[in-house]
Amino acid sequence: MAKRASSVPVDVKGGGWISFAALIIMLSGAFNIIVGIAAISGANQIHNDLLFGNLDGWGWFILIWGVVQILAGFAIFSGATWGILAGILFAFVGCITHLMFSTAHPLAAVTIIALDVLVIYALCIYGFENRDPLRG
Repeated sequence: MAKRASSVPVDVKGGGWISFAALIIMLSGAFNIIVGIAAISGANQIHNDLLFGNLDGWGWFILIWGVVQILAGFAIFSGATWGILAGILFAFVGCITHLMFSTAHPLAAVTIIALDVLVIYALCIYGFENRDPLRG
């Protein structure tokens, strides 16, 4: 059985979908880390027009959220149940979040929502049948 660099085998049913989902979750996490650092550092590209809280608090929240997303992506690659469930949660929250931005940036919002729906599909259909039951 040929294997990729991760622990998701090439010939496992849906292995490509699982890899896609993990990489999209990790890419989203990397973007959130960048936005979180920008918010904490007070970059001029981030506006401080928040409904509640301050920019530093939201920056730390988004930074930590991004780190957890990257860890979940690695967990999806390893077949851990918590990674699959976290990936579904992250994609669901991403859909709702970008739905709120659909009037401001419609093309970006629709594109990201479509990617999140594909991640949810991949993890719901293929994630649980290929997981390692010993990794919880």
